[in-house]
Parts: sequence; C-alpha cells; structure tokens
Amino acid sequence: MSLDRVQTELVRTLQADARITNRALAQRVGLAPSSTSARVAELERRGVITGYRAEVDLPALGRHLEAMVFVKLAVGDGTAVDRFLAEVRGWPETLAVHLLSGVEDALVHVAVPDVAWLRRTVIGKIAAMPMVTDERTSLVFDHHRTAVVEPLDGGAA
Repeated sequence: MSLDRVQTELVRTLQADARITNRALAQRVGLAPSSTSARVAELERRGVITGYRAEVDLPALGRHLEAMVFVKLAVGDGTAVDRFLAEVRGWPETLAVHLLSGVEDALVHVAVPDVAWLRRTVIGKIAAMPMVTDERTSLVFDHHRTAVVEPLDGGAA
C-alpha cells in the first residue's frame, strides 16, 4: 500500500504526537482542517492507522524487570499455537507475543515487578503449559522503540 507525500506526513506526525490538534496537523501538512480530517479518516478506514494509545513508563507502573521468553511448542495437533496465543495474550505480564520461524516458535515480551514474579511467570505459567516443550529467557537491560515507522519505498537497501 503506497502513501503519497501528505499521507506519509500525516502518519509520521500522528505517530510522533497522536494528541496533536487537527488544526495543527493541517498546518503541518499544508491542508485545510476539513481536508486533513478526511485524509486521516481515510487512513484509518484503509487500516494504515490502526489506533491511538498512550505510551507508559513501565517502572512507574511497578514493572521494573522486562524479559524476552523464547518458547518452543509441540504443535502436532494444529491448535497448540492458537491455545498458547490466546492464553499468553491475556496475562497482565505480557506486553507482546510474536510467532517466529526458526528454532523457537514464539517470543513473549513480559514486564514484571521483580525476579520472583518473573520466575512465577516463566516456570509457573509458561513452562507449565502442556504445549510448551522448552523455553529460554533473556533479561532486557534497556528498551528502545522506534517512535515513528516510515513507509518503505520498495527500493533496494
């Protein structure tokens, strides 16, 4: 899905500041506020913009420890992956779950208050699931997220 210059600037600006007023957004991209509002609505309708959310500071919420849990699944019956995803996504510790190719089948990003909570999550919850055959946990020392995702032009890197 290709975006024109204005659409790209709208997406870029809203990623950087989703609370920007429509008037300020219109000034930034050089359109009338009504046109800007219509363009944003179109990006939402097309599924380019999927939502707006507040970023939070995990330690401020008492989650001082992050970890990545790499999981191998016994996927013989075909429903193990779906059952695993449904359960793990519902846990309050879970920030994200990724399905992978390669040695591991899934990567679960968790944030917890302390090592004891991490132990309960990894050993008591993840490793105890019947479809899990192995897990490997790595602590996250620092987390940097790209704030603005740019559309790629499809050219070679």
